[in-house]
Amino acid sequence: MKIKLAIFILICFFYCNTTSSITTSIYFNLKSTVSPDDKVNILKDSLKNKLNIIQNGIDDNEKLKANQEFIEIMSRTLRLKNSFDFTFDSLNTISILRSPDNYFKIFNWFIENDDNTYRFYAIIQFRNSKYDHIFLNDNSDDILNVEQAELSSDNWFGCLYYNIIRNKEKRSYTLLGWDGNNEYSTKKIIDVIKFSRNNNIKFGIPIFKDDNQKSKKRVIIEYNKKSPVSVQFNKKSKRIIFNQLIPQEKELEGIKAYYVPDGSFNAYEYKKRKWWLILDIDARNQDN
Repeated sequence: MKIKLAIFILICFFYCNTTSSITTSIYFNLKSTVSPDDKVNILKDSLKNKLNIIQNGIDDNEKLKANQEFIEIMSRTLRLKNSFDFTFDSLNTISILRSPDNYFKIFNWFIENDDNTYRFYAIIQFRNSKYDHIFLNDNSDDILNVEQAELSSDNWFGCLYYNIIRNKEKRSYTLLGWDGNNEYSTKKIIDVIKFSRNNNIKFGIPIFKDDNQKSKKRVIIEYNKKSPVSVQFNKKSKRIIFNQLIPQEKELEGIKAYYVPDGSFNAYEYKKRKWWLILDIDARNQDN
């Protein structure tokens, strides 16, 4: 058994440094010779190795190559039995979120490009479903009228999610995300993801109400790169609380890279299955 395990480790090490079909074939032929726990640990080590290159590679080409291999290894890992309950503690530089009702998980990461822009990646895994996982394709650059666009897994406004809020509507969730955008501005995103009966994914539902007449399908908050801006969900008040932003100078109005917090706060409050905008709230004592 120890000999077989040693051979398997060598094969996986070789696999992490090449994508040849020969190596992949050997991998599948030998994977049944080791215990399930050993398989998981070896795959986790391979993922950690690739993630290190994604984040510290010398150029975009090296990062993209490692990223493709990371996706392939992660897909293989998520197909394993009981993988929904695996811990990925060693992958501490990606976002791994579980929905409050335990229905799905999001594995989410990004590549910072040489030009200081970002490309985001995500895999959604389901519990107890034949649709075990779905890859999200970041198409942010080609999406027009972002706050009103209805999107899908193939046409996703990419970001790094940091919170999942369960909505009252079945299989509907509000997501809070971050987008480093570029060297001038950063974005925070408030979006909605909804799953159909067959786990088809839809992003963007018109439940963000700035007043009784207007609705948005998502909210984009863009601001100056150097400014700290908070967008956080308060469980007690059922509010998403965020900084009020203003341009640094009046003549810069509309140029989001020059928007900064003015010291006040606004919020979206969840009532009757909608997020209603409330201006100038008292954000003191808003502990979760």
